[in-house]
Amino acid sequence: MAIEGRVARILTDESLVINRGSSHGVRAGMRFVVFAELDEVKDPETGGSLGRLELVKGRLVASHVQETMTTCVAEREAAPPALGDDPSQHTLSAEMVAVSMISGRRAGARLNVDRASVSGVPRAGPIAVGDKVRSTE
Repeated sequence: MAIEGRVARILTDESLVINRGSSHGVRAGMRFVVFAELDEVKDPETGGSLGRLELVKGRLVASHVQETMTTCVAEREAAPPALGDDPSQHTLSAEMVAVSMISGRRAGARLNVDRASVSGVPRAGPIAVGDKVRSTE
């Protein structure tokens, strides 16, 4: 079951406190997302509500868990693997060269969509005290 709470305090641009702790089941290393609920999405078949669209504002890792609150830090993105001393690792394949020449986009990165149906990606602003959080494990 996911643990849901709120941002209680922003400490720095890399850490914040949420209002859930060990008494709620939070453990060190647990991952969370900070998100904003946006527009309701309708089912095109039934017209019924599918729920509200969620926009992830940030990804967190619990670093210090107390009974009723937890300090979380920004989740680091995995670094690309380092190139070794093997010269073959420094050679670009023909496919990599071709892809890099297409404005930096990966081949097949775009979908063939009905442009009239594109609504755009909503913006939710920066993380603020009171924003919702949810565990992702």
